[in-house]
Amino acid sequence: MKRTLSLLTALLTLSSVTLAQAGMVDTYGIGSRATAMGSAVSASPSPVFAPYHNPAGLSRAEAPALAAGVLTTTPDIEVTDYTVPQICDGANFSDTTGTLIIPHLGFAMPVSEKFSAGIALYAPWGMHVNWDKNPAVNPGAFNNYEAYYQRVAITPALAYKINNKLSVGAGVSFGRSETGAEFIHASHKVPFEAKLVDDFNISYNLGTLYQATDRLSFGLTYRSRTQVDLEGDLKVNGSKKANVSLDYDHPEQVQGGIAYRLGDQKNLLVEADAIWTRWGINKEQVEILTPDTFGTSPLIVPRHWENTTKYSLGMEWTINPTVTLRGGYLWDPTPVPDESLDFIWPDGDKHTLSLGAGFTVGSFTLDIAASYANIPGKRHIDGESEALNKSYGERPVSLMADGTILNIGTTLTYAF
Repeated sequence: MKRTLSLLTALLTLSSVTLAQAGMVDTYGIGSRATAMGSAVSASPSPVFAPYHNPAGLSRAEAPALAAGVLTTTPDIEVTDYTVPQICDGANFSDTTGTLIIPHLGFAMPVSEKFSAGIALYAPWGMHVNWDKNPAVNPGAFNNYEAYYQRVAITPALAYKINNKLSVGAGVSFGRSETGAEFIHASHKVPFEAKLVDDFNISYNLGTLYQATDRLSFGLTYRSRTQVDLEGDLKVNGSKKANVSLDYDHPEQVQGGIAYRLGDQKNLLVEADAIWTRWGINKEQVEILTPDTFGTSPLIVPRHWENTTKYSLGMEWTINPTVTLRGGYLWDPTPVPDESLDFIWPDGDKHTLSLGAGFTVGSFTLDIAASYANIPGKRHIDGESEALNKSYGERPVSLMADGTILNIGTTLTYAF
């Protein structure tokens, strides 16, 4: 058992070298089909990525299939009129993150008439943002100039077909989580850096899929809370000063969807989904320093995150056995209130539009997708953020923020 856990940890560590480059807090869909449909796939999941979207969807696997792909994401955050009394007045700057890469891998197969199995590797949570570290260019560097937060998971799953209409499924996710932040201390004028890792954690996914008629289906998925115990080092100007520990769990989710097939040939699929996320578990960020070098442990940062419900609509039009067209829309409200917005969590409400296509030739299917997320109107902070104000000796920070995220996905599937 210990050897198995060591192998899983090693694989997750190797994978996270790339997967840590996630440019969002929540996924834009695992697999290009889900990305193109705005993640509205719980009632019509692809078997290869059903371990995440809905484990019961493994029951739709008609033959063994292997899929691999990447999602590239390019965030663009603009900050204007950044004002801190006695420090800066009306500064304008933007992030320097660039294009980030998130791979995904999935496999599914029927085992018997009733059972199907699969496994998927993916990043269910992720965020990575960079800013200029020079406070003269980016006064926000006194709060943060690089931050990341992510989990990589391997999820083996099993589905059972109760009858021709109803299937259930379950998967266990073995994960590795890490987070980090770097900033210039406003008083000491030197860089502070914290990097923390939880090498191994566990969660589970449950799902049910009900095919009411040959046109209508319902899907329901539960993704459990993940207990995360992060540990790492605090470095000041490159030298280690203390050990840091942080308990900051990944939230649970409930996703439900309704899918309906239109047309005489039932070749137009329309699905609507809702995804509830319990972000409210993260009320505050408590960091323990050992030894308490600066006399500030525990360091408590208020978060006051709020539970959210995302709504998505996806469409899939199968033109012929070779070509399929897709589209989607996702409304994604931010869990981060004005009171805790900072450069570690520069999030906002987002409208996301997506398009995609699938091309099947023989045993191969190539799925492509593009999605564009936009914050509806600039976010305005006028001294409310406790997290920002604390970085400047409780001086009130005001700013305007706007942003977009461009995602491009490609997934190649081989059916054996």
